[in-house]
Amino acid sequence: MEFASLAWMETLRKRCNANPDFNTATMWSDVKIVIAFGEKRYWLKLYRGKIIDLMEYLPMKNALGYDILVSGALDVWKTVHARKKVFWEPLDFGQIVIDGNLIECNRMHEAICLIGDIIPEIQ
Repeated sequence: MEFASLAWMETLRKRCNANPDFNTATMWSDVKIVIAFGEKRYWLKLYRGKIIDLMEYLPMKNALGYDILVSGALDVWKTVHARKKVFWEPLDFGQIVIDGNLIECNRMHEAICLIGDIIPEIQ
């Protein structure tokens, strides 16, 4: 399975939804997140502890937009996926950026970090 493909993202969604810590961190969520692996962008709808929807994100074609954008160069994400760096390291150095509605970004920070921790598990 190719890293950062739609099929890979579906596996990420399933792993997140099966993770009790992720379920707890997102229990009161109703938020839309875009994760951008370079030019590959995916839209996730989080609601009540689960990622309930996932699709490729195409700007100007997704009427719902997003609340949070988590973005970085594909090569940076690959270092996280390959376990060469833990998620928080490129996040701390600005190689992966979290942007959008700051209230939602802060509220969903734990969930975003849990997604980052699950990424290396999917090979």
